[in-house]
Amino acid sequence: MQHLISLDNVNKYYEGSGARLHVLKDVSLTVDRGELVAITGASGSGKSSLMNILGCLDLPGSGSYRLCGKNVVTMSEKSRAAVRNREIGFVFQGFNLISALTAEENVMLPLLYRSMTQSTRRRIARSALCAVGLSHRMDHKPYELSGGQQQRVAIARAIAAKPPIILADEPTGNLDSASGELVLKALMRLHETGRTVILITHDPSVAALAQRQIVISDGRIV
Repeated sequence: MQHLISLDNVNKYYEGSGARLHVLKDVSLTVDRGELVAITGASGSGKSSLMNILGCLDLPGSGSYRLCGKNVVTMSEKSRAAVRNREIGFVFQGFNLISALTAEENVMLPLLYRSMTQSTRRRIARSALCAVGLSHRMDHKPYELSGGQQQRVAIARAIAAKPPIILADEPTGNLDSASGELVLKALMRLHETGRTVILITHDPSVAALAQRQIVISDGRIV
C-alpha cells in the first residue's frame, strides 16, 4: 500500500555562528490517508523543523520525502508550491490572518491561486466558515473576533479548497481552554470526514486525541 506521507532517513542541518546544527537525525515515518496523528515533543526537539518539511515549506538536508507518491525533494520550487497549495491546509498557532480583510475575505484569499470565479470563491469561503460555526461572523475583521474565532477562521481557510491533509501547528497554543476545545472539536470533525490531520503539539492532552503519537526528542523519533 502506498503511504500518503513517507519520510526515509531524513536529516536537517542549519548553519549558524560557525557551527553546524543537526536538528533532525535519520527521521523515518509514514502517515496513511485518513489518519489522525500527533507529533509531539519538548521545545527544541525538532518538531517545528519536521513540520516545515512535511508542509513542503523546507527541504531535508538528506534523505527522501514522498507526498502522495511524489518525490518532494526533486521537485522545482514552483512545483513544490503547487503541491503545497493543493494538498495541504495549514493551521498556525499565530492564526496568520490579514487584519484588513474580513473573515470571508481571509478564507477566499488562498483560492485566488486556483482557476475560480469570485462568486465561486465566495461560495466556498462561506461554506467553510459555516462548517466551523462562524456563519454570523463572516463580515468581521480579525480584531473584532476572539482568539478562538480567529483560529476557526484559520481552519476554514485551511479546509476551503478541500486539501487531503490538514497540518495544525500548536492549534490551541494561544487560546483559553474553552476556545481551545472548540478548535479541537472542529479539527476532530474534519478527521471524521476523511481528512488526514497532523497535530504538532507539546500539549499531552491534545496529543492524546490522536490515533497515533510520534514523539521526537533531540531530533530523533523515539
